[in-house]
Amino acid sequence: MYRAIATSEETTHGAVASVPASLRSPGTIDLSFVRREGRTAAHRTFQSGCMRVRIPRPGHAGEAPCAVLINTAGGVAEGDRIDQRVHWGEDTVATVATQAAEKVYRALASGAQINTRLDVARGADAEWLPQETILFDNSRLRRDARIVLDEDVTFLGVEAVVLGRQAMGETLRHGALRDRMRIWRNGRLVYADTLVLDGEVSRLMESAAIGGGARAMAVLVHASNRAASFLDPVREALEAARGLAAASSWNGLLAVRLLAPDGETLRHDIAAALAVLRAGRPLPRVWRC
Repeated sequence: MYRAIATSEETTHGAVASVPASLRSPGTIDLSFVRREGRTAAHRTFQSGCMRVRIPRPGHAGEAPCAVLINTAGGVAEGDRIDQRVHWGEDTVATVATQAAEKVYRALASGAQINTRLDVARGADAEWLPQETILFDNSRLRRDARIVLDEDVTFLGVEAVVLGRQAMGETLRHGALRDRMRIWRNGRLVYADTLVLDGEVSRLMESAAIGGGARAMAVLVHASNRAASFLDPVREALEAARGLAAASSWNGLLAVRLLAPDGETLRHDIAAALAVLRAGRPLPRVWRC
């Protein structure tokens, strides 16, 4: 767990007391998978507000479903809140991804919030593979991921953040990000990670102890009884990383951390790690568009 806080610019870059309710764009996804007639199928697909879910037909027989989450608002802004919950039933196999990178726009006051709850039942093979979240200058985001795993499951998740699109000449100079991930397995907390960047974000990221000049970052987590066996292959794959990369494994978990100068470099390194953790299977089609 690491924390970086700078508040000297907070007042200057705050400060609108209230935001009209018409500007708020809430969205909810509640999705679940069940095992039916030997295959994984969607059981509940509740969607409201700006959020939608689509499940394209598999490309070939026997392919596990890949649900695609879509934010029809085109991003999140002041006062927006997204709640997304996914449940993998016993022995299900499914991937959940997003149609595009999520964009977080300039905040007027408190910013936006994204809450994620993932529940994986016994024997399931679950993948949570959203594309990166892009923060624009003066944006403020609180993001919280709560992942609850049963026994004998396989889970693969990724959370990536890009601090301004370098190719578009954008830089996140000021803003705030509070990013939390918690993983429980069999009722025990087994992974806890918190990142807080607040104030002069670009200056904070220059620090060698925080970002070393990076403008994009990601965490990949794999949980299974085979996690340790992936450590050496992942490290070998990341020898070709274009940014900074590290991997470690303990107690049935494998964690990969990536730092990169831009989103394109980060994607390259994420793909290298996922190629190993997904046993060579191609990334979801939305990642390759």
